[in-house]
Amino acid sequence: MNPARFLLGALLLALSLAPAASAQPVPDSRPLFLGEKLRFAMSILGAAGGELTLSATETRLDGRPAWKFELSAISGEFLSKIFIVRDYLASWVDPKTFRSLRYEKHTVEGKRVRDDLIEFDYEKKIAYRDGKPIPIEADTFDTLSSIYYIRLLDLNRSEPISLTVVSRRLFPLSVVVKGRETVTTPAGTFKTIRVEPQGPEGLIGKGKTLTLWLTDDERKMPVQIKSKLKVGTLTGKLKAIEKP
Repeated sequence: MNPARFLLGALLLALSLAPAASAQPVPDSRPLFLGEKLRFAMSILGAAGGELTLSATETRLDGRPAWKFELSAISGEFLSKIFIVRDYLASWVDPKTFRSLRYEKHTVEGKRVRDDLIEFDYEKKIAYRDGKPIPIEADTFDTLSSIYYIRLLDLNRSEPISLTVVSRRLFPLSVVVKGRETVTTPAGTFKTIRVEPQGPEGLIGKGKTLTLWLTDDERKMPVQIKSKLKVGTLTGKLKAIEKP
């Protein structure tokens, strides 16, 4: 029922049907998502579940240019009575290669409080998660940066898109384009591309499904998210788009 988990679950689902693709250089032009902040209204079983926010900014990490992605999830009054959620995630990537440089996760979920830190060393091809080494490939994404990298790809294709993602371990992530639909959210009506990350397991559990709707334009902005859970369908609908 955690509104952060079902979004991140999509980025941890493992699928080994195709080899993972290497990261490509990002476009020379400034990505449209920089400076963007998206707010989603979350609901489950028809009741308000809280708010999820995604943002992307230009910054510096250890003295060098970086792009920073942030996700926050806060449970609403109804959900907090059952299960309180106060989650914050941050990802820093190299603007030239989109390789992950650093990933942080700070979560309060019910009575569980947890902090995670992953730092990437591409010379050694190792990511250190709270100091413990995880072998990685030359181009690796974290769960949050994967969302934004997908927005830079050509989705006019029939074959799955394969990426390499690291969390507690290294995962091949396969993203399948399922079709085009028009969806209505509190922020408006959008023509979208429906995308489904697929795999046998992940944070949302085995057998669970997750679908993302990205605008069918150069922005590829997420406007709707759905995950079918045992207790019902968890839905996130875009309610506000903020830019400086």
